[in-house]
Amino acid sequence: MVGAETDKQRRQRDLDHLAFNVLVGRYTGPESWMRWTDWFELTKATRSSGKLGDDTFCQTVRRLLSQGRVRRSPQIAKNRFYQPIFPSGSSSEVVSSEDGNGGDAAASAPDKAAQALAFLLNRKAPSVV
Repeated sequence: MVGAETDKQRRQRDLDHLAFNVLVGRYTGPESWMRWTDWFELTKATRSSGKLGDDTFCQTVRRLLSQGRVRRSPQIAKNRFYQPIFPSGSSSEVVSSEDGNGGDAAASAPDKAAQALAFLLNRKAPSVV
């Protein structure tokens, strides 16, 4: 079957879509940036399996960067910050959340995402030595 999508490609596409939607969900305007670690934790918490390795997420971020769907803040090198890039003429409200199977990928996610966000906002900042 020439041109058929492999299982790995489908899983990568689904994860790319989920990660992008998590980033879009936290976007509030041009000055809105999300720290990599927060983006990773929210995506992991939103994922139905709850499992996501940092290497897998790094590959997802690289794909989204190469596709021109997200941008990285050039100002801060250590804790990278990211934001979504919207096609010209669109806004964050126009981004589709369909999961490719006719369903809504984010429909079951708000509870998990809200819990993860509450956890991230309430945790103590790591001490710097």
